[in-house]
Amino acid sequence: MEPPLHNNFRDILAIPAQALSAKRILVMTFFLCVGLLVYDLFTYAALTIDGKSLEAYWALYGFLPLAWFKLSSFAAGALYGVGITLGILTVMLGLFGVSVIEIEQIRGNRFLSAFGAIKFSFQRLGQLFVSEISFAATLVVIAGFVLLLGLVTRIPFVGEWVFALTFLIPGFMVALLSILIVFVWILSIVLLPAVAASEQKKEAFNAILMTFSTVIRQPVRWLVYTAYGVVIAKLASFVYAYICFLAVYLFTWCASLSAGNKATNLVRAGLSHLPGNSDFVRETFQVFPGVDWSFSISRWMRSGSDDAVGYIMALMLFFIFASIVGYFLAIIATGQARSYAVIRFINDEYIIADEDPLFFVEEHVNEPT
Repeated sequence: MEPPLHNNFRDILAIPAQALSAKRILVMTFFLCVGLLVYDLFTYAALTIDGKSLEAYWALYGFLPLAWFKLSSFAAGALYGVGITLGILTVMLGLFGVSVIEIEQIRGNRFLSAFGAIKFSFQRLGQLFVSEISFAATLVVIAGFVLLLGLVTRIPFVGEWVFALTFLIPGFMVALLSILIVFVWILSIVLLPAVAASEQKKEAFNAILMTFSTVIRQPVRWLVYTAYGVVIAKLASFVYAYICFLAVYLFTWCASLSAGNKATNLVRAGLSHLPGNSDFVRETFQVFPGVDWSFSISRWMRSGSDDAVGYIMALMLFFIFASIVGYFLAIIATGQARSYAVIRFINDEYIIADEDPLFFVEEHVNEPT
């Protein structure tokens, strides 16, 4: 039985331990890999359309083209933007899946499987998509009214008076509202999945409403909880990354006692196909940005070959690396789910733990005779 929440900061202190479960890391890693695959396909397609050398960019970035590419053609830029959007949406599905596991555990159901969380995430894809599109649609409508006001302003004499009289209300107020919407829209990438996971029904409007309510009514508390989640997630994922590094080293060393240099060469061949020297990889293997406390895999890399087994080895090593990032994001998602449960109680005195689980039905027990 899940212990009751304290409805304060103590509830999120242990989120690294809560997130350190195979099913949470598996769910997050799965969607992370799918999102990266979608992003890679659209990014490399955009680079190809723009006339860039696909072979050169693949040799430079490989699986992780995590850079801001300047594209000259509109079609390539649009395709690149679609890839970024779909990649972010897929990662949000992973955050949603981990949040569902945590919310169900808060409700008393500890048995939601990784497959069940992944399946339910795909079922709620429409809710997340409509919610994010609603933010963009609202900004488009506001921009349309501003453009219309600009056209009215061009009218001689009358337009100038209309612009001056509407500059403060509603002009300035609408501009402030637009900034707030953009701010909440950015924050919704990590917060909205947790809010949607707590909803019993697939309603985009209520998810948007509760996202705004969380940020507006408890901004300091949410920012403090989120900042703690990010810092502790980076620290915990670094420890997890180093353990993974030691595990790979130990396994390879033990295998090399009987296999000779063949085991070591296979690992080196796999690493040669991965962007081990990229900025993203270096930051992952560093405890905090700017802190000189890290480890490196560059000395294990050697010139690769085109053997198929080398690519298979690279894929295995990539999944291990993806689980490190998956663990980092799983901590973020777990922290957001717990933070939302606490803030929901503080705002409305509503206890999510009192709700019935979505995926658990108690076994029928005959009444005593």
